[in-house]
Amino acid sequence: MRDRLVRDRGYHPGLDGVRAVAILLVLGQHAMTRPFIDGFVGVTVFFCLSGYLITTLLVRELHTGTIDVRAFYRRRAARLWPALVTVVAVTIMVLLIHRHDLSAGLAYRRTLGVEQIFAPAAAAVTYTTGLFDWSGHVFATYDYFNYTWSLSVEEQFYLLWPFALLVGYRRNPRLFALLTVALVAISLGLNLYLGLSRDVKYDPHEYFGTDTNALPILVGSLLAIILVNDWLSRTLRRLAPCALLAVALLPALAYVNGTHRPSLVIVAGTALTLVTLIGVVTQPRSAVGSLLASGPMRWLGERSYSIYLWNVLARIAVLSLFGHTVVGDIVWIAMFVVLAEASFRFVERPLRARLAGKPGVSVRPVSDPVGAW
Repeated sequence: MRDRLVRDRGYHPGLDGVRAVAILLVLGQHAMTRPFIDGFVGVTVFFCLSGYLITTLLVRELHTGTIDVRAFYRRRAARLWPALVTVVAVTIMVLLIHRHDLSAGLAYRRTLGVEQIFAPAAAAVTYTTGLFDWSGHVFATYDYFNYTWSLSVEEQFYLLWPFALLVGYRRNPRLFALLTVALVAISLGLNLYLGLSRDVKYDPHEYFGTDTNALPILVGSLLAIILVNDWLSRTLRRLAPCALLAVALLPALAYVNGTHRPSLVIVAGTALTLVTLIGVVTQPRSAVGSLLASGPMRWLGERSYSIYLWNVLARIAVLSLFGHTVVGDIVWIAMFVVLAEASFRFVERPLRARLAGKPGVSVRPVSDPVGAW
């Protein structure tokens, strides 16, 4: 009965492992010794997984009635905001207390406080960081809040996606799937054009653009529509055995220096994540499914959002003390694990249940995941 419920809700334990792979890739880029150059491919993995999970949830709602848009947004806010607001508040306090360049004088501190601290903090909690980065807006404290660009891209997408499903998918699922394919093709073409036509290190449009990063979310969403409707089952079965290879190639992609063409990294990361998801979902007892569903991977995946939020602040603190050293990596890992675990246990889980308006239900991320995180 439990296995049937898990399948009906669209949850596979290995998906937590996919989150774990994604956060490990990101951490590989953030580490003091930086073993991964293109660890930002982990964000692409999160985006693709997000599209699959959220669209599965919404399409299943449509198959049983309609989408409760208000409840959807309430769950999203309950899942993301408590930890985000906590980290932003702590970061603001750290900046006001410890940044010597912001404390030279009261009038000076007021001027810089609004521009360098509170403005990017406001962008972080309103999911507009990506728009600022894309438009070339530079904050003096961007290192402290810039990681929230990925949250802004994701939430901007989900601001519209439920309504698109309500209007399009409910009327004609096959036509809507074809339209999604067209959107995937447009985003793919844009990424290929940007990646192949110029050589710019971390171009804001390529790296932070909502249109370029829509590719993995749309691909994950399309996979959800296909699987829920049981389309292309033969093709998916043929791709599933390649999932283990795809997981192995993700770190290789992160290791190669593609910082001058991030859009090509997005394309490659999307393709590898798609194959990984197909393997995990269609063959959960395969080698890759069992690996990603293991206890350590699931533990890490469940805390990936907290780790993503806290590791940047921990990195800045450790980097100032230990520099780019292995000792710094060890201290950094210990620091963000403690912070993330405390956030997960005492902020995320209790407030998620309370703010979602469903007391007594499990707060484990099953059918209402973080999405990207």
